[in-house]
Amino acid sequence: MLIYWRSAILIYLVVAFLGCTGGKPTLWGHFHGDPSNQGLQQIDSGFALSSSWSSNPYRITSSSPVIGLDFQQQEVLYVGTTNAKLIAIRTTDGTEKWQRTLGGADSNTRIVSSASVSDKGDIYIITNRKTAAGRIQSTLHKVDQFSNSKWSFALPDNGFTTGSPKVITSPNGTLIFIYVSVGMVDNIQGELMVLRDEGIQAQLIDHKSLGICRFDIPGARANFDDFMSTRDQTWDMIGDFPVKNDASDIGLPDRFVDPTAAVFTAKANPLIAIADNLCSIGVYEWNGAELSVLWRQEHDFDRHSSTAVLPNGLMVFGQHDGKVMAHDVQTGVKMWEFDAGQAVLATPAGSPGELLFVMAKNHLQAINAADGTLVHDAHFAGKLPLMGSTHSSPAVTANLVYVASFEMLTTTHDLKTRASDTNFQGNGLSSVAIGRDGAVYGVAFDGTIRKYAGTE
Repeated sequence: MLIYWRSAILIYLVVAFLGCTGGKPTLWGHFHGDPSNQGLQQIDSGFALSSSWSSNPYRITSSSPVIGLDFQQQEVLYVGTTNAKLIAIRTTDGTEKWQRTLGGADSNTRIVSSASVSDKGDIYIITNRKTAAGRIQSTLHKVDQFSNSKWSFALPDNGFTTGSPKVITSPNGTLIFIYVSVGMVDNIQGELMVLRDEGIQAQLIDHKSLGICRFDIPGARANFDDFMSTRDQTWDMIGDFPVKNDASDIGLPDRFVDPTAAVFTAKANPLIAIADNLCSIGVYEWNGAELSVLWRQEHDFDRHSSTAVLPNGLMVFGQHDGKVMAHDVQTGVKMWEFDAGQAVLATPAGSPGELLFVMAKNHLQAINAADGTLVHDAHFAGKLPLMGSTHSSPAVTANLVYVASFEMLTTTHDLKTRASDTNFQGNGLSSVAIGRDGAVYGVAFDGTIRKYAGTE
């Protein structure tokens, strides 16, 4: 009996040690999973072959579902719609828990980005309203887990974004980081804004320009009118339901939404990384009271995906020319560059190992995160073609990768074993979310959300 108990205790300690060192599943409470946009859930999961439930249809385009906990510690799915509704869905059976209309019943108000859920269970989400003058005004809202609207904050200086907020809990309270385009009349610049949740209102603590964009210099690749035209075309693509997408070679146009900041919290002072669609790439540092520019670099009006910051300290992002770039988040030094061959509109996703998964329009590719080389040998496929194109980002678990395109695709990390639910057709814009139990949630073309229980 003594030997039995010694063996049991030893097994328990080994399991506990592996659990602590191997990473634990967390809430998928933000766009692309966590504050740093890694797109990773540390849990074994199963192939998404047949959905266990389907929700009611909603007017969902580019808003990706996120997951929070209610007061009973049950997971709840949150997603925004193009008729300005924040929807809460029970993950147990797909029924609607509640919905909250934000910004009034104005038909010109949309939710096109993902929400962010705080540690307290509060939901932060951005609405966009197109005015009679043609400008688009963005407003940040806070809604509690019981559907009560707590406050609304119109982003100043004609602030506009189709990116998502990022929320962290700090010694100074709940902080919200948002990348915003400001100006929008004679000029346009990119800024990072930091707000603190004061309970019944939001306070703008600080804001910093990422760089000064010059549209009027000789040889500039873009001007103000070009930028505004591109913005309107992107707005038409993500603001109208249903999404105009098909499985032909045309598919979705190469339109980039505004970047969602990646907030890296592994340091004492959080670092906020952004590659914008104007003229700058950079990282800010937040010292608890104000922002400072850690580093920044200019670019010539290139288009970028949202950045992911990996545990190895690299910020990685895709470009419209097919390049995937990796910079040291602390210094800005470019560490490597990879050519994916097609526009990379989706945020790359990390893995428990040294892999980085890149969605290049209609091909999923696996590259080495350390040096940016394609992983390809007799045991590794390297590239995997998809049915149709997609702008949605890959989501990764400890053993599998998921992509919502014209099918719900599941593949092993080596890209050699794949399976799909061909009864599912994604809208090409909304990315999947993964629960703490390995369940997978994806938005279909008809606006329904499908749950895959995560078992083979």
